[in-house]
This record gives sequence, C-alpha cells and structure tokens, in this order.
Amino acid sequence: MLRSLILALLALAAAPAAASAAVEIELVPQGGVDYGETQAVTGKVTGPFDAPLVGRQVVLEAHGYPFRKPYAPIATATTGLDGRFAFDQAFDRNQRVRVLVPESGERSAFASVYVFPPALLDFSLVRRNVIRIVQTYRTATDITLKAPTLFYVGRKGRKTAPRAAKADTRPMERKGKRVKGRFRASVEVRIPAAWKGSFRYASCFPYNAGMGNPKLGCPKKSYRF
Repeated sequence: MLRSLILALLALAAAPAAASAAVEIELVPQGGVDYGETQAVTGKVTGPFDAPLVGRQVVLEAHGYPFRKPYAPIATATTGLDGRFAFDQAFDRNQRVRVLVPESGERSAFASVYVFPPALLDFSLVRRNVIRIVQTYRTATDITLKAPTLFYVGRKGRKTAPRAAKADTRPMERKGKRVKGRFRASVEVRIPAAWKGSFRYASCFPYNAGMGNPKLGCPKKSYRF
C-alpha cells in the first residue's frame, strides 16, 4: 500500500508536459524595494491533486510603468523537487510581473512590484534656531520626479512631528548642467527657542512618475515616528 502511494506521487510529479498546471507567485518583500535593490519573485507550480511539477521551465514576464507596452520575458528558471522556483530581479520603476509555464501555457496572476527612489535626508544649521533640511533622491536617468516633498519637524522625544513645510522636488545640477537621475528638495525651518536646539525631523515623498506605492500617501498634518 505504501509503495503504491509513493509510486502514485512520483507519477504525478513527473506528469506529462501537456498536463495543466497551477502557478502561484509571491513577492519578497511584499512592500517593495528601493531602486538598485533586487526584488525576489518566488512561487510554485503544481499539477493534479496539488502535486509539485518538477523540472518545469518557468519564465518571468514583466511590463513597467506606465504599462502601455505588452509583457516581455526577462528571466527563466526551472522548478525544483518541490515544484518551487525563484527569481531575483532589479527593476528601475514600478512593474507588473507574472510567471509563465511554456510547456502548458499556464500563467500566474500578476503581482505589482513597487520601486521607491532611494532618499537621503540631512540637515544643516543656517543660523540660530533656523535649520535647512535637504532630501536627495536617486532614480533611473529617464525618470523625472515632480511631486513636492513634505517635511516634518517636532520636538525631540515626541512621538509625532507636525508638518513644517512643503518643497518642490527639482533636478540636481552640477556646473550648471542637470544631473540625470538625481533630484533634491530643500527647505528652511525655524525651530522654537524653547526647544533649546533639540528636535527630530522626517520627510515624505508621495507616489510619482511610476515610483513608489500609489496606495500610500503622506501624512497631511503630522508624522508618527
């Protein structure tokens, strides 16, 4: 009886290529990655009775923002003994990805990959009780960020900081020439004297130009640390 069961499972795992397949995918991490980092796309291919399909070629397909062009193959892999596969891919803007099993023609549902512009936030002292906060961004060279950057400044030790200013996000320049893929937002903020120079600050850049999660917004009134 046990031998028959094992043989049955092996037969399912080695089902003919034409057999129907179910393809499931998952993104790791699910919340998105910074530009320059890799996004893991993992999943599993199964056949009848949820048996893993071994040794099947799978193709990762993607199309990027603004999603006008059709999906295109960008990578291939082979399922393991457990029917699983994995891709690690770097993207330069938001993508929709799915996985195809060429032998059966089955495809997974698509998943949305969110790519965020890496940001560096810093401040400097302008004069007594006045600071300049600067946030810089890095993107692919053909992307233009236009949404404003929001800045929040609060007293040190507080759990929240009220919105202090909104600044235009502009292309950076070097020797009078625009630096492609580099952006900057800057603002000066007056710190209350009662804070005695102790404060905490934050920033937020909303979804823009196909970078970031459109479902996430910026706090309108205050930022919670």
